[in-house]
Amino acid sequence: MPNPTLTTLDLVCLVMDSKVRPLDFALFLRFDRDLGADRLARGALSARKLYAATGCGVVNGQWTPLAEGACEAAFRSIGPQDADSQVKRFVRTPFKLASEPPIRQAWVSNRRARGGCLVTRIHHCAADLLSAFAWIRHQLRVAADVESAQADPTQVVPPALAQPPPRAKRNPVWERCAPLWTRPGNPSATRHWTTFSLPHGALADLNATTSGFTLNDVLSVAALETLHEWNRDRGAAGRNIGIWLPVNIRKDPFVGFGNASSRIRIRRNYADGLDFAEKCRAVRSQVDLARQRGEWFVPKRPALARIPLRFSEPLIRQYLNRPWADMGSAAFSHVQRWPGQADPVFAGLREIGVLGAMHRRHALMFAAVTVPGRTWMTITYDPALLWPEDIAAIKRSYASAVESASHGL
Repeated sequence: MPNPTLTTLDLVCLVMDSKVRPLDFALFLRFDRDLGADRLARGALSARKLYAATGCGVVNGQWTPLAEGACEAAFRSIGPQDADSQVKRFVRTPFKLASEPPIRQAWVSNRRARGGCLVTRIHHCAADLLSAFAWIRHQLRVAADVESAQADPTQVVPPALAQPPPRAKRNPVWERCAPLWTRPGNPSATRHWTTFSLPHGALADLNATTSGFTLNDVLSVAALETLHEWNRDRGAAGRNIGIWLPVNIRKDPFVGFGNASSRIRIRRNYADGLDFAEKCRAVRSQVDLARQRGEWFVPKRPALARIPLRFSEPLIRQYLNRPWADMGSAAFSHVQRWPGQADPVFAGLREIGVLGAMHRRHALMFAAVTVPGRTWMTITYDPALLWPEDIAAIKRSYASAVESASHGL
């Protein structure tokens, strides 16, 4: 049986990877209990067999099974001594996708607190954030002996995607959003990040039917307002601000492992004088319209699939980097529900962080995960373009916007 070919979304994530902007992300799950490095390693091997692409390398645009030894080397245990510097090296080390799995992990123990942090680093050609949670859930269930380990590798089966409406158009005709104001300089390959929590009271109970908008809209408006104020306060007022927003395009929201997240553009095109709730409804209208028009649809690339990757790769990269394509001023993502969120194996989870994958046009991105009572927000940024004091100001502005919304909506 031939090795399965990467899907369009997988291929895009593969060819857009670069030294300056590596296209991988990391998920930090901090627990108040010891999960056990040996048990986690056993669960990881099982997850690689259940979700077969994560036990494969990528050769000529195809998933190619790896020896089990290569998968075992992708899990490591880090002790508390010098843990911060080791984690930074861990998330900085490039993937070698031809010979290594696209998912690697580290368990960082904290003996004093009797807990630790599970760091899962994933190349985007293999999975999106929802799939990452599904992978980790299986790992934790096997580690806790509540589910049997997968004995043999399964087949690589990509998620079934929703069908776009007729005449769907991925890139509506509009001008590019303005870039974010940054310090002078060139983009770097370094990613720094900061994670903080946002208590949101009753905001999580908002829904489009009764309120006209959702928690996701509140967090999106907070991002738009924060970026707008950032540019305005630095003499860049009047620029069109927008965010690059992911959309889960699975037929079934939680079924299928791999990449099933496309993106749409949401602009700050509402009047300054609107109250926060009306701004949220304006964003909800944009999201609904983009969904109805199929801005999220993914071409099947039948012609490119017949061309060897070494020839098609530069063509794909040139198309995706076309200068008129609008990718917003920054990227934004938010996961409010994930597969198995209420599973007892996630008990003791005290903090969630997401180190994001940034596009070359972006100096930062927002990535949020909501749990009961609060949202964990991570800002990933390029320290060559934004300094720590810049991010501190952006963080304060964003937190203030959400706090105001939680009291006023």
